[in-house]
Amino acid sequence: MAVWHIVSDTSCDLFTLEGGEGVFDFATIPFTIRIGETEYIDDDTMSVEEMLTANENHAEMAQTSCPSPEDWREKFEAPGPVLAFTISSALSGSYNSACAAKAMILEDEPDKQIAVIDSKGTGPEVAAAVLRAREMVLAGKSFDEIEKELNRTVEETHIVFALASYRNLIKAGRVSRLVGFIAGHLGFWGIGIGDENGQIAMRGKARGDKSMVRQMVDEIKKIGLAFGTIRIHHCVNEEGAAALMRSLKAAFPEAGIAVMPTRGLDSFYAERRGLIVSF
Repeated sequence: MAVWHIVSDTSCDLFTLEGGEGVFDFATIPFTIRIGETEYIDDDTMSVEEMLTANENHAEMAQTSCPSPEDWREKFEAPGPVLAFTISSALSGSYNSACAAKAMILEDEPDKQIAVIDSKGTGPEVAAAVLRAREMVLAGKSFDEIEKELNRTVEETHIVFALASYRNLIKAGRVSRLVGFIAGHLGFWGIGIGDENGQIAMRGKARGDKSMVRQMVDEIKKIGLAFGTIRIHHCVNEEGAAALMRSLKAAFPEAGIAVMPTRGLDSFYAERRGLIVSF
């Protein structure tokens, strides 16, 4: 039986995926962040702290580059079915690159099984889809069953975030300067969600950590849990993530909750202390 290949761009924040020996392998394809003359590759050697500090001390807009079609194609060429995951197509060209690579492979191998999943989110939402893929591959599901279920998963999974700074999102044109001014200069947290199109939609603001946690929990209560699991990814904010997890456990005692730090790309956009939650 051919080994499955689970591949994601680094928006998933995962480095490894356990339990796949002889059944699947897992790889991530890095984004690149250029700050001034320095290029940071979002791999396992990258220092998030160094990148954040460099960006905070750099006045000009840094640039991010998504994986190229050739980067994806290299991973897609291995024998066996491929499940690929990307950050929201509304936020990056990574999904289009992966689709272009799929088209190139299918020209030569029309029967090759490749699913490219647009997460319509980032961070924990991508990770949740990757973990769901692992679960189904290990359960012996067929390629068609898995692809269908993964598309349902990303449609029904939601994302909410709280950011203390919107500097990079403003410069990238993702949010308005007014929102960024409120969050960054007046001491507020900006609370937002990923909408149904995978774009950023602002929900409000919160002064202080306790108010931020309360509003995030309220937003999740309002929408409801899709699959009974919650993932919290944080940018250099273990304390804030722990406080949010305690409140979420009180609100959803039956839910499984996982916490982990963001990798380079999500750290760049979430910025220091940022919290991203999927549910």
